[in-house]
Formats: sequence, C-alpha cells, structure tokens
Amino acid sequence: MPRDEKAIAARLASLKAELAPDLEVIRLLGTGRMSEVYLARQASLDRLVAIKVLSSHTSRDESAQARFDREAKAAAALQTPHAVSVYRFGHLEDGVPYLVMQYVQGHDLSAIVKSQGRLAVEQATHYVIQAARGMEYAHKHGIIHRDIKP
Repeated sequence: MPRDEKAIAARLASLKAELAPDLEVIRLLGTGRMSEVYLARQASLDRLVAIKVLSSHTSRDESAQARFDREAKAAAALQTPHAVSVYRFGHLEDGVPYLVMQYVQGHDLSAIVKSQGRLAVEQATHYVIQAARGMEYAHKHGIIHRDIKP
C-alpha cells in the first residue's frame, strides 16, 4: 500500500472534486519517489487516461514543482510510439502540478518477472530495445529521464 494512505485518500478526493466533470478519477495506479499516478476516465472522449500528480510530500518543494512543470512540457513535445502522449497539463487549486497522459494498460516489467520468473533472453532483449528506443528519442530532444523503473 502507498506510503501515506491518508495523504493518498485526500489527494484522490481532491482530484475527483477539482477535475470533474470531464475527468472521472477512478483509483490510484501507483506511486513513485516524486509523484503519484491515478487512473481516470476522460468523459468527453470516453477514454481511460493516467493522471500524474506531484506527491504531497514533494509538492512543497518549489524546485520539484518547477522540474515537474519543465518535464511535463518537454514530454508533451515527444511524438513516438515508445513514450506515452501528454494530453493536458495544469495546476490544482493548491498549486500542485498535474498532467493527464495516455493510459497504457498492462503490467510493468517487474510484475511480469515476479509472475513469470526469469525472462528468456529474446523477450528481455525485446523489452530493453523498446525502452532504449524511447529513451533515445527523448535524449535526442533534450530530455533525460531520471527515474527509470521496470
């Protein structure tokens, strides 16, 4: 479970209230060192999206907010099948930045390894090549990803 259940529940309620009616926030998808990602339904286009929000413990750091803003704008400029598309960027009423991006259904690589065990070399190579293509594209556009996870 997330590091601070009360903070996550408060953020979920806040997102539901502030982003309605177009974005119907459903649930938390995951947490990272600096952000939380929620699943939502974009009513106007009838599609699932992911909402990334700077985490409550990081949102008080002005430099982290500025970095999130820059990274959101840079990510929105990327047009490649190896990176998710950014649809919208903004700030919540409390000033915390968020972005709405493409939702990709599936499991992360660590979950696949946990459920299937060691990957065959060909399968592992396929995953690494796909990730490397996305990072190469981003790097060519001046973006360095600082938080790569399986």
